[in-house]
Amino acid sequence: MDLPLKGIKVIDFTQYQQGTVGTLLLADWGADVIKLEPRLVGEPGRAAGLAYYQAHNRNKRSVTIDLKKEKGKEIVYRLVKDADIFAQNFRPGVAERLGFGYEALSAINPKIIYLTGSGFGLKGPWKDRPGFDAVGQAMGGIMSLAGPPGSPDLPIGAAVADQTGGFMLGYGALLALIDRQRTGKGQMVEASLMGSVIGLIGWVMQDYLLSGQSRGKTRARVGSGVFSCTLRAGDGKSFIIQTFGKAAKEKVFKAAGLEPKDPRFETGEKMRQNIDELIDALEGFFSTKTRDESLEILGKEDVVCAPVYNLAEVAAEPQVAANEYLVEIEHPKEGKIRILNNPVTLGMQKARVGAAPELGQHTDEVLKEAGYSEEEIAVLRKEEVI
Repeated sequence: MDLPLKGIKVIDFTQYQQGTVGTLLLADWGADVIKLEPRLVGEPGRAAGLAYYQAHNRNKRSVTIDLKKEKGKEIVYRLVKDADIFAQNFRPGVAERLGFGYEALSAINPKIIYLTGSGFGLKGPWKDRPGFDAVGQAMGGIMSLAGPPGSPDLPIGAAVADQTGGFMLGYGALLALIDRQRTGKGQMVEASLMGSVIGLIGWVMQDYLLSGQSRGKTRARVGSGVFSCTLRAGDGKSFIIQTFGKAAKEKVFKAAGLEPKDPRFETGEKMRQNIDELIDALEGFFSTKTRDESLEILGKEDVVCAPVYNLAEVAAEPQVAANEYLVEIEHPKEGKIRILNNPVTLGMQKARVGAAPELGQHTDEVLKEAGYSEEEIAVLRKEEVI
């Protein structure tokens, strides 16, 4: 059975992570993603190593072009003529200066869907500034929420602004494809690092807008019936609990030998005021148990809980294997390696699983599909256009 995006052609002029993740999501589900890369060196993400490049560029085809040369630009314009999507995440204005802005490409193909990833959006005083993941985390507010009270404002260990920005670009591409089916028209789709992080923190931002109070950093999440905190067991390993509602909270207290009606923790407001006492009391009990023993005790009370895993534990977890979140492939140079899989499953189809392309691996193949003869390709190579 064909994948949902088979027949969708994407010209991918993205780099690093935000843009490449957006087109990666399309490639996983069958789109023909043609990645444009500079001759000899490739896009900057290659310099970050195999893991970085593989994670963001699997299932794509690589074409190397010198886009500063007119013949290089002509190749792109020819590819755009029958493409469905063009994607870039350069600093605002760069694609336009190179001749690949939305106005230029939509004049060639009015049905083109043009994805653009930015740091801060295309309007406002910050619109022309460059952006990377950390600044998206900083200005989107998530750094002010991470860590215990008094801790430095540090980026989260994974590039969540880049990754979420990529998810939003892929989401926007699908919306524009559906809209084009109805209208016959292409359009620009934009997602920024800052805007994506604001969307990611979701209800926490909405809570501030309604209450005027920022939750800030805390040892636990307490509010609107929710209680969640991380605890350390006697073997030094951490686990997390999360409850919703008074009855669920009292199950935790019961499991830990605490008085369910303890007046210090009777309401959400009192729990916030005495959160250090509460966590110390819980850890006082669970410090006499291993993490596995703690989770078993809580599980018997039907408490929502889970171990806090490091990456090695994630990779070894049977639940990860059962759902194929990580899979093994045969890499053309590295042999058997485990890679990330697309985390979405459909009832009748599975996403593609494959390696990222070698630099320029598909240049001749793609150019022939675009109508170039072998002789023309040889001339382009001699002139160092490809």
